[in-house]
Amino acid sequence: MTMTLKGIETLAKELQNRDMKVVICETFFYLLIISMAIAGNSCVLLAVYRNSRLRTVPNYYIVSLAISDILLPLLCAPYSVTVVIVGHWPFNDSVCQSQGFFVIILACASLLILTLTAINRFFRMVVTKHYRQIFTKWKTIIMIVLGVGLACLEPLPYLLTGRHYVFHPGKLFCFQTAEISLPNFIVYFYVGLPTSALSICYALVFRKMRIHQRTVHNLRSSSLAADNISQADVRVTKILFITVIGFLACWTPIAVIDFVDTFRGEVSLPRQVYVFYLILGNLSGAINPFIYGFLNRNFRQEYRKIFSLRKRSSRLHHLQMDLPSFSTRHPQI
Repeated sequence: MTMTLKGIETLAKELQNRDMKVVICETFFYLLIISMAIAGNSCVLLAVYRNSRLRTVPNYYIVSLAISDILLPLLCAPYSVTVVIVGHWPFNDSVCQSQGFFVIILACASLLILTLTAINRFFRMVVTKHYRQIFTKWKTIIMIVLGVGLACLEPLPYLLTGRHYVFHPGKLFCFQTAEISLPNFIVYFYVGLPTSALSICYALVFRKMRIHQRTVHNLRSSSLAADNISQADVRVTKILFITVIGFLACWTPIAVIDFVDTFRGEVSLPRQVYVFYLILGNLSGAINPFIYGFLNRNFRQEYRKIFSLRKRSSRLHHLQMDLPSFSTRHPQI
């Protein structure tokens, strides 16, 4: 425990004694990433709201993931931004507990939602017979709600055993303590089991897709076509898979850093590693809208409409602002 406190104290001193250039640089990049996450995922929600063609069962998972990726910076980032600027934790313990609670819930919720998308793709591409019976609109919504509810249970064993979230001056937010205990290891079950499930699902899905591609190449009838699976389903599967890859690319280093600290029982890594940890956690929510826009034509078209509408609205606003001055210069009109 002494070594843990020593590591925390060292990081706290480094946070307070940063050069002004470092403070400006860290603040800029952190604000940039969380702004991208909020704006980008808001565009996802607006696109689905405006375009009825985007209201498909797979996109329900995208919408729920976008909501999670908006809530994380809205509920948790303002406190960390303040810490980045002032160099210490200026809030009370209740705020710390709230931030730690929402960080772990929203991270687990995102992973469980991605796992549900993998299960959805498995039934659509491999076990096609029962897909339409299982994945109706309301059943899909219920699955998502249950997944989020399961994520909300993750912090309870940690908190009910009398533990508290503590401010980590390296990560710049409140998180669970670094120690070997059952409540601390529950998070690894929440990470390990879903990651294993989605890996198996996508492995089986892409095995089926390879069979399909070979069949088409040999000019024989496709087994996918026999199951009424279209090329659109294949494209959706690839997009969702790339979303999973982006999520895991960001969160795997985070899990490794937490794993190292937990087994060492101390905070021992350099401050730059923990800042990288913070950036990756927020970056995972910022990249998804770009994945949809780059790979999904319907999302891309709706993005263009949204931004063109904003441009027209901006031009109209400037025109209205200019009209009074024009009338002043030409009172005879």
